[in-house]
Amino acid sequence: MNEITFPLLNLKLQLSRIAFSIGNIDIYWYAILMMSAFIIGLIICKIKDGKFNIKFSDILDLSLYVIPISIISARFYYILFNLEYYINYPIQIFNLKAGGLAIYGGIIGGGITCYIFCKKRKIDLLDLFDYIIPCLALRAINR
Repeated sequence: MNEITFPLLNLKLQLSRIAFSIGNIDIYWYAILMMSAFIIGLIICKIKDGKFNIKFSDILDLSLYVIPISIISARFYYILFNLEYYINYPIQIFNLKAGGLAIYGGIIGGGITCYIFCKKRKIDLLDLFDYIIPCLALRAINR
């Protein structure tokens, strides 16, 4: 159990990290918040469809590339900065359940993916960033 305190309100809450379990798989609150932010971000992008001459279908296509590449690059970045451990225990590289993602790696991987995507689709990179960056604030709130 984790304790969340609100000192000005003299309030303390006990909150479990696990929202619920399906069989022996635990679903964490963090995952629920991240997926909610992603879905709300997509809804905002749908509302902005056509702005900056960017179609919502392009955003959906980009999401199919950015999400897995960002996860892989976040893991790679984490491994790179903990290389000694992973040299000694290489099988742990694939143990994502134990944690180990670095947001900087995800940002780098996502940025490179956006750049390549924009070059292929002939979309202005800065227009794409103007389109999606406000939606990324939802993810930053969940950090």
